[in-house]
Amino acid sequence: MPAQREPSEGPSARPSETTALVDALREIADLLDLAGERFKPEAYRRAARSLEPIGPELAARDREGRISELPGIGPAIEAKVREYLTTGRIAYLDRLRASTPEGVRELMALPGIGPKTARRFWVEFGIEGPAELESALDAGRLTGAAGFGPTRLAALRSALAAGRAGGSGGRRPLVEIVHRAEALRRWLTGEAAVDRAVLAGSYRRGRESVGDLDLLVTARDPGPALERFAQVPDLDRVVLRGPTKMTVRLKDGLQVDLRVVDPASFGAAEQYFTGSKDHNVTLRGRARELGLKINEYGVFRGEARIAGATEEEVYRSVGLPWIPPELREDRGEFEAADSGRLPRLVEAADLRGDLHLHLPAGATLESVEALRTAARDRHLEYLGIVVRAARADGTLAELAPGLIEALERSTGDPTVHLLEELPARDAPLDGVELRPWRRDGAPPIARVHLRGPPNFPGPAPPGGPPIPLAFEVGPSSDRLGPESARRALETGFRLLVPTGIGEGEDAPTGTVALRYARRAWATAAQIVNAGPGPEGRGRGDRPATRRPSARAPGAPGSPPPARRR
Repeated sequence: MPAQREPSEGPSARPSETTALVDALREIADLLDLAGERFKPEAYRRAARSLEPIGPELAARDREGRISELPGIGPAIEAKVREYLTTGRIAYLDRLRASTPEGVRELMALPGIGPKTARRFWVEFGIEGPAELESALDAGRLTGAAGFGPTRLAALRSALAAGRAGGSGGRRPLVEIVHRAEALRRWLTGEAAVDRAVLAGSYRRGRESVGDLDLLVTARDPGPALERFAQVPDLDRVVLRGPTKMTVRLKDGLQVDLRVVDPASFGAAEQYFTGSKDHNVTLRGRARELGLKINEYGVFRGEARIAGATEEEVYRSVGLPWIPPELREDRGEFEAADSGRLPRLVEAADLRGDLHLHLPAGATLESVEALRTAARDRHLEYLGIVVRAARADGTLAELAPGLIEALERSTGDPTVHLLEELPARDAPLDGVELRPWRRDGAPPIARVHLRGPPNFPGPAPPGGPPIPLAFEVGPSSDRLGPESARRALETGFRLLVPTGIGEGEDAPTGTVALRYARRAWATAAQIVNAGPGPEGRGRGDRPATRRPSARAPGAPGSPPPARRR
């Protein structure tokens, strides 16, 4: 019987408000593109990218007057953010909508047709809606026009069909994508035609939401690899196919892009398609200062490719260590790399146990032993099992007395620690305290089942000791997201990273929680369950694993504050 996580009680945070604001800013950018503006659209898209990971912390930042600290948030956009938070509308967006034909906006929303292509239809061809585009295709009005070859025309017809079917997937929470993304990657590499496959884009960076999936593969011959991809499970249709790339849409609307890459360019492609856009813009700027050019095919000096087989080569060519994907948002990672303060982020191998496990109703000692077996398979040293949980309404949820006694007597590896949950009353750090069972006076281990994003105080003084309390990070509104987790670390708290033990293969909780911790710039020293456990038992420190970030010996692992733009 797998371990379960106790469901959250009480009101959840409001990430939907931030999501709606981000969507509004992106719509402003698209409508400005439609109007032919050159520079304003990117300013709004950059602001949207800055706000998107904030989630439920947005209101707290607004109260503290800290919205303008985010990259890309100048006075004009800050005023629109505050207007939205106050009124739920942005008057500027309403005016842009009113000045743009509704049909042109519908064209822009079709898969594969962005604002610039929609503007071209509108301005060059007088096409003001999907029906007019279909008539123009039937009449051959676009045939022979620059940029509209046979493949592109076929893709436009597919886009129109998708629009009639209501087929746009939108962004999805990372926690909903993990299982199918990894299963898709494994399915693709199960064919001899594919040598290597990696997932790139916002998925690899660990963003809280994912739009499309980007897959990069190496293959001796692109043809068989593309044929394999055209048979992907749950395929709805092939949207686009070229000599080395293919775009498909799955039955639920998720779009997946595949690119077959030359091994000599694989690292450059991996870096380029991982992003983020802001990170890549800064990286290319550094390259230009050195007389180099970086693109998805490699690093070039003139016409000669000097690097590109690995990401390490790409970064080394501009004098940088390899930067972990989760940090690639242009929010301090370049400054940290230049000054030798880029942290060695926590990795899965650093986690030595799980300190927050709820057993399901009817659990037995046999089901606990099965859980311990799964933990041994993952080289975990201890499991923290909650035997009593005090709920907010004053009631208790407690394991059967016989099972508690059996757990107290149990021996062997991994060690079982018995824990209890008690309500924490000291606002603003509201939530539930996780404490050792029957150990009066023992300090709390972590805050879990949070009732909203804590209002963390300002950054701790440099060199100060960590606060002996952790906050649980991971998916769901009652854990910290990456932005809140970063603020917790800056304040001096630590994090508790759930492992997802007992949830089965490809269970998303552990994967997503670890990604969030890494996006928060967390090192192993800042993770409470990367330590020896409540009673100090366990092995010594683990060695570094693949691709540790370069860092000066003894350099602090905390990130520099995100700089203002």
